[in-house]
Formats: sequence, structure tokens, C-alpha cells
Amino acid sequence: MIKKEGYLNYIHLFRGFAILIIVGIHCRISFRWPEHSIGKDLLITFLDNGTVLFVFIAGFLFQYLKHKFHYVPYLKRKAKYVILPYILASLPAILYKLYLDTVPAWMPDNIVEQSKMVQAVYMLATGKHLGPFWFIPMIVVFYLISPLLNWLDKPVFYKTVFPVIFVAGLFTFRFGYFSNTFDSFIHYFPVYMFGMWGARYRHRIINLRSSVSLVLVAIYIVIAFMEASNFVYAPKLSSFQDAATDAYFMFNFAKLKVSILCVILLREFHVLNKEVAVLKLLGDYSFGIYFIHLYVITAIELSVKNLVPDFRLNMITFFIYTALVTAITMGIVYVIKKVTGRKSRYFIGS
Repeated sequence: MIKKEGYLNYIHLFRGFAILIIVGIHCRISFRWPEHSIGKDLLITFLDNGTVLFVFIAGFLFQYLKHKFHYVPYLKRKAKYVILPYILASLPAILYKLYLDTVPAWMPDNIVEQSKMVQAVYMLATGKHLGPFWFIPMIVVFYLISPLLNWLDKPVFYKTVFPVIFVAGLFTFRFGYFSNTFDSFIHYFPVYMFGMWGARYRHRIINLRSSVSLVLVAIYIVIAFMEASNFVYAPKLSSFQDAATDAYFMFNFAKLKVSILCVILLREFHVLNKEVAVLKLLGDYSFGIYFIHLYVITAIELSVKNLVPDFRLNMITFFIYTALVTAITMGIVYVIKKVTGRKSRYFIGS
């Protein structure tokens, strides 16, 4: 049965793929690898910057649903289905940081001197308490400026100003856990706008000739090969010291590569045009997976390190590990959805 465009099956599959990439990224970095591992280098190339996919999808859906946009109801929905689950999912990590862990390196001295409540609010405002949660404070900025984004959504903007913003955005690389909300927002603003552009011109993208699509795939592969072989430098922050000392602007081939991948996947998932059970379920559970998966990774990581202190990943164990984390996380999401019923979105966003 062909669904009307009101239901974008290809975007749903795209989202399922994107959350799998996010889980894979965090599985890769949770254990050490052998020295000079080609498998690790390949995974860094093909997995890192996966958040670009998620932000692209967010921008795409915002533009696609703009005919329903009303600012206050929009913020209320985001508060119920994003902010509330974020707060609930944050509680275990915040309690651990406050009462069982040492003072985090990322917490400013003036916050350390404040009450536990102030420290908890700081954690929620920055997302520092749990690796992937930096994303929520950043995406909230997009929610707050949504009237501006809605106003910018005009053909003249995409033809004149947007290309400049997109190219300028290829020179940023500061985002995530080792950065701050403002830098992450600056980094992803062009990507979000790119997603809005993708939605407005989606029919042109999905109707690209196969030859054009092949050229995009070739460019993606060339950049990936250059990254994996260290022919080009892929800038990234790997510590708080990097954030304090590295140059602020640097051309980011990795960001260009994943932006190209967004167009490729948008077209190819539309060409696929059928239900893919695993990706559909991943799409259904995507927010729940996002909120829970790092807890599962942490539990497995602690268990394995106690049993096999010198355990190291390779390509085979990585894929088994990622599949295991994904399956356990989806099982937890399934149970929560069964227990909470229609209110599950308040608890896990799914």
C-alpha cells in the first residue's frame, strides 16, 4: 500500500539508521582498541559526526511540518516529549555525579562552591552529566529560535544567504561533550538549515539522476578514504584541553562528507520505498534509545572490565557489542512503553 506523503517512511528509516550510528559511535569509544587498528580507523571515518544525520533530520521535519507551526504549542510539545524525558533520564547520572563521583573536571569552581541543587541545574543546562546529553541543551536553542527559522524558510534565503552559511559552517568542528552549548549550536546551525533546505527541495533530491547520485557517493568515498589514510586531517575535540588550545576554525572534511551522506541517504531511502522492519523499529524507538543506550553501555563496560581488565575491541567484537547494546536498549524501551502505555513519550520520548 502506498502511503500519502503525510507519512514520510523514508525519513523514518533514515532516523532509524541515524540512531544506530549514534549507538555505534558510543560503543566504539567505550573500550580500547589494539594499537594501529585499521578497523578502528575505518569506524572513526564512517561513524564519527553521526550527529549531523540527526540534526539534518530535525531541520528537515521542522520545515516539512511548518504549516502546523505555532510557537507556544510547539514549545509545549517539546517540553513534554523532549525536555521532560531528558530530565527523567538524567536523574540517575546527576545523583551519581553529586553523591558518588569525584568533582567533575568540567564543572566550574564557582559552581562547585554552590549547593547540590545549583550543581544539578548546571548539569541539566549543559548536558555534561552524561556523554550524549550535551545534545539536548543545544537542540533547545533551535526550539527557542524556531520563529526565526520559520521566517528564514524562503526560496530567496536558500538561494542567497544559505550557501554562505553552509560553506562557513564547514570550517567549524567544536561541538559535543568537550565543547559548550554555544559552540555546538554554531557548529550545527548550518546543518539544521541544510535539513530545512532538504525538505523544501526534497522532490528535486529524491529525483536526482542515478549518475548524480553516483558522483555524490564517489565524493563521499574519496573523502572517507583520505580521512582513513590520514591524507586529510579531520579536526575534532578529544579533551577539554583541546577545547582550550585548538584553533577555533579549521576546514572540516568530515562534516562535508556526512553532509553529502545526508543527501545520499535521503534519496536512497526514498528509492527503497518499503518497510524495513529493523530500521522501522529503530525509528520508532529512536528517542528512547538515545536516552537509555549509554546506561546500557556503561553497565556492560563496567562488567567486562571487571572480568577481562585488558579487553580490547576488534571489528568482530565491535559489531557484536553494538548489536547487543542496541537489542538490550530496545528491550528496555519496549518494557517501559508497555508499562507506561500512551504516556511513554513523557518518560522516554518514544
